[in-house]
Amino acid sequence: MINSYQLKTAIIKNIKSQTKEIKLFTLQFKKEEDQKNFFFTPGQFIEAGIFGFGEAPFAICSSNLNENFFQICVRKIGQLTTRLHNCKIGDEIQIRGPYGNGFPEIKNLENLLLIGGGIGLIPLRSIIQTIGNTRQNKIICFYGAKNCNDLLFKNEHKQWKNFLDLHITLDKPDSKWNGNVGLITTLFDKIDLQTMTTHQLKAFLCGPPIMYKFVIEKLKELKIPDENIFLSLERRMHCGIGICQHCAIDSKYVCKDGPVFNYKEIKNNL
Repeated sequence: MINSYQLKTAIIKNIKSQTKEIKLFTLQFKKEEDQKNFFFTPGQFIEAGIFGFGEAPFAICSSNLNENFFQICVRKIGQLTTRLHNCKIGDEIQIRGPYGNGFPEIKNLENLLLIGGGIGLIPLRSIIQTIGNTRQNKIICFYGAKNCNDLLFKNEHKQWKNFLDLHITLDKPDSKWNGNVGLITTLFDKIDLQTMTTHQLKAFLCGPPIMYKFVIEKLKELKIPDENIFLSLERRMHCGIGICQHCAIDSKYVCKDGPVFNYKEIKNNL
C-alpha cells in the first residue's frame, strides 16, 4: 500500500533567481530509484519541506520528459519559503508527491492557448518545456505581469519564441518597455485568434482568481466551449491529500480532484 505521507530526499542541484522574491530550484532525488520512478503530468504539484520548518505545495514547472531532475519555483512569503531561499546547492529537502490532476494530454491538440497571470506562468512553464520544439501545430501564450521586474523566465523567452507565439503585457511598465500595456484581457483585442479553429481551441489558464472571471468572458466571446477551458486552482491547496479540507470546493478537493479543472465542471462554484 502506498503511504501518502512518505517523504523522499531530494538534492538541490541548481538555484536561479527569477525575481527579487522568486527562485527556480532544480532538484534531483537522492536515491536513483526514486528519480527513475518519478513521473508527473504538467499541472500536478509536489509537497516540499524542510524538517523543523514545515512543508508547502509547489507546482512542478519543468518538462516531464526530463528523467534526471525536476524544477519548482519558490516565492519567499513565509518561514518555510524564506528557509528555502537560504538553501545552497547541495542542500537536501524533503519531497512527497506528485499529487493531483494536471492539464489534459497536449500532443493531440490542434490548437492551444496558454494564459498565465503573474506567478500563474510557473505551472504553465511545465507545458512549454514539455512541448519544446517538437510541436507543429499553433500555440499562443498570453502572459501578464505587473512590471518588468516581475517577469518570470526572462532568459527563456527568446527560445520559447521558436515554437510559441508569446505575447506579454505589463500593468506598470518602465520607460524601456515597448510591448503591450494593460491587463491580460487587452491582448484578446489585439491578437487575432480567429486564425485558430476556435471551436477546437483548448485554453489552459493559471493566475489570480480575479483574472479568471474576465478572461473566461473573453473566451466565451470567441465561442470556446466550456469543456475546452481548463483552470488551475493550485493557490487554494495546503496538505495535498484532502485531509485538511482547506481546498474544498463544494464536494471537490482542489488537491485531489484538481488542481486543474475543466471549467464546465466547476463554473457554478468559482
